[in-house]
Amino acid sequence: MRILRWLSCAALLGCAPPAEPAFDVAAWVPDSLHAPHGSVATGFSNPWAADPKSVWGVLRWWLFSRNPYDKSAAQGAPRVPNDGSGLARPEHSSSLTWVGHSTFVIHDAADVVLTDPHWGPRALIPERLVPPGVPIEAVPADAMAVVSHNHYDHLDAWTVEHLPATVSWFVPKGLADWFRARGRERVVELDWWETARQGRWQITCLPSQHWSRRVEQGANRSLWCAWLLDSGDATYFFAGDTGYFHGFREYGRRFAIDVAMLPIGAYEPRWFMKYQHMDPAEAYQAFLDLRARHMAAMHWGTFDLTDEPPDLPPRVLREVVQQRGGDPEAVRIFAIGERWRVPPRPAVAAE
Repeated sequence: MRILRWLSCAALLGCAPPAEPAFDVAAWVPDSLHAPHGSVATGFSNPWAADPKSVWGVLRWWLFSRNPYDKSAAQGAPRVPNDGSGLARPEHSSSLTWVGHSTFVIHDAADVVLTDPHWGPRALIPERLVPPGVPIEAVPADAMAVVSHNHYDHLDAWTVEHLPATVSWFVPKGLADWFRARGRERVVELDWWETARQGRWQITCLPSQHWSRRVEQGANRSLWCAWLLDSGDATYFFAGDTGYFHGFREYGRRFAIDVAMLPIGAYEPRWFMKYQHMDPAEAYQAFLDLRARHMAAMHWGTFDLTDEPPDLPPRVLREVVQQRGGDPEAVRIFAIGERWRVPPRPAVAAE
């Protein structure tokens, strides 16, 4: 079982060097976010910081390192009942519902948008700890979906095949053919900084610090990204999977963000995970960098992927917010199935 889990995490999370890489965030400049970053033919990369993976790193983690955490009493995320029936009716404002892991349902007026939809029972090998927050059958036929990258805990073939064929998909470079091979023709493929429109929505693909691999695609043959989703009434930032990097500062400078959906889990050991996954403190700093009104925590409590207990990240996040004197009401930690109404933007006083 340990070998199976090792193979699974190697596919999901990649390899890392035997020592934590040194990141000089101050040395990163915004221009690097626009630098050449590869292609499907040559492979993609993060131009501001090389991916330091190695076979030795994953061997060291799984075969030679000791997990300092006691996970015997760990649990998955809490769950509340939600039959999803409200998705069939227009929302008077906007709301978020956490399905689990990195999957949110954004319900904005009459529109439904899914982030990294995953309703499947496994992420390749790791089993789902908590059932999805709403039934997949509740997703309307005219829903939209964004996908951040092709790792198995973010792109789930079972889910794609069981969602309505009429769902519109927005994916990073190199993934459109994967969807078309499964009969999903309503797919738009974007590069970093490219924008598409669907109805009243403006959907922008943004750089993130990660990497990609699937058995049928190979390493870095498709791009990874974050998404900016602007309905005209609210703007949502979906980080996907990412390490902490200077992009958050640039996005906070460029965009007025209402809700930032940020990953807080799958971060230990840090020497292994730092490049590709934020810990709760880095996620909170990313929220501050983005200057968003609200943070929605994700990527925890659904799959047991790394050394820390799956229910630990939100506890650490609460401590970080308290220690830094932050507003706890601005940081949302959901139960699976929980629906949260996004507060309207403050009225702008007339001059």
